[in-house]
Amino acid sequence: MSSPTKSWSNGMPKIGIIGGGMSGLCAAVRLQQKLGITSFTIFEKNADVGGVWLTHTYPGCEVDIPGHFYSYSFEPNSNWSVNYPPQHEILEYLRSVTGKHRIYDHIKFQHEVKTMTWNDDLKKWILEYAEVDASSVGADSDLKTQMFDIVIMALGGLRIPCIPNELKGFTGPTMHTAEWNHEIELKNKKVAVIGSGASAIQVIPNIVNDVQTLHCYQRKAAYVIPRTQFSFPNFVKFFFFYIPFIMWLYRCLIFMLHEIFHSAFDRGSLMHRLMCRITKNYRERELKAHKDLSDDLTPKYSFGCKRALISDEYYAAMTQPNVHLHMSHIDKIVGQTIYTKDGTKEEIDILILATGYNVYDYFSPLKVFGKHGQNALQTWFDNEPRCYYGTVFNAAPNAFVLLGPNSAPSHTSVIFTIECQVDFMINAVREMMRRHATVMNVKTSAVDEFMDKLRADMTKKVWYEEDCGSWWANSRGAIVSLWSDYAITFWRQTRTIDWSKFEIN
Repeated sequence: MSSPTKSWSNGMPKIGIIGGGMSGLCAAVRLQQKLGITSFTIFEKNADVGGVWLTHTYPGCEVDIPGHFYSYSFEPNSNWSVNYPPQHEILEYLRSVTGKHRIYDHIKFQHEVKTMTWNDDLKKWILEYAEVDASSVGADSDLKTQMFDIVIMALGGLRIPCIPNELKGFTGPTMHTAEWNHEIELKNKKVAVIGSGASAIQVIPNIVNDVQTLHCYQRKAAYVIPRTQFSFPNFVKFFFFYIPFIMWLYRCLIFMLHEIFHSAFDRGSLMHRLMCRITKNYRERELKAHKDLSDDLTPKYSFGCKRALISDEYYAAMTQPNVHLHMSHIDKIVGQTIYTKDGTKEEIDILILATGYNVYDYFSPLKVFGKHGQNALQTWFDNEPRCYYGTVFNAAPNAFVLLGPNSAPSHTSVIFTIECQVDFMINAVREMMRRHATVMNVKTSAVDEFMDKLRADMTKKVWYEEDCGSWWANSRGAIVSLWSDYAITFWRQTRTIDWSKFEIN
């Protein structure tokens, strides 16, 4: 471990981590393991760790990456029950990691950070936060402050449900997949599901046999890849546990297969053509007796332009006699009646919103005031987010973002990216300790150079070649969430930092 800097209290930085999900927990564990730093505090607005895996409890919720790769490299799990683990298994995994590394002692549960402000004189971040309960939510008088040398923003992107205005007029029971209400009874009810994305194709097969009728409202059909779900026999778990090298090899195999898949986003590539063929054959095989439905569920855009989905149950569910697919856009909702632009109307009992998230709100509702009082989030809204490897940006010295703009992978486990960014942060803090520095800030020129290359690389991908309504693109059509290259490239470029691109003092 590097020698501690004399510029910080007790020789170690005081670190604030905002968020107790996958990203925040990874940062906390690695700070302890790699730098011996325990002077950190995690602010988590929920009552437990887990992030989306705590709050997302809709029927059929599971990960779409094999569990042996959707887990920390430093905490492999030999006990996954199936290839694609369900929500409750992932949550238990995160709880076990938190307990094993004694992270619970560092967490302020049901505390939400409202603002973080950089003090140019003190060279520290001032965090204002409030307890999340019925008596104090949002009350300025209840705000408390705490000062930190370094802040890690690990809020995640799938936090704020997107609810279009035209859907807010429904007067019956309503729930978004991100906020599932288990007290609402679906049995023998007329139910509508709005959306055809990742959560919709998981929810629909898991409720279709309970409801009386299921109306599915789809704007654009999705490419669906057949899922290879299977259970792990006990003898496989035994070998994984007692011979970890075998499990490591299996993890590497998953990684390499997903890396190969990245070339599918290059229009005209062999992998792109192969995935078009695989998805077409799968769709035609599953829907061969339902020609009209097959036409409606056939995407009218190039593979990869929108997120490809994984399911072996969705098409079968859509063929059930109580399911009705609506292609026309929703015009309005009055009372409990949905009117579409083609003139049809349906009266329903329960409305389920699988309408995604406001991913371009970034840290919101957290307000970030950086150097010279600059409102960092407003700057991103007014222009575009400009972030160095989605991890640091010039307006925020001593601040690190996990899964920031243009860092999310399109083809592989997000945990791999998180670990790369956490290692980036660890190396940066280590360098500050080595130099006895109190401030590190990426240069604007470095960010501009990085963003220019990234934007140029993006134009070669299918995402930029047509407007397919992808949530990867913001309102201006710019791809502001995805990393443009292979995951191994992100790892290689972030593991060795060019410190000349930073101001360190």
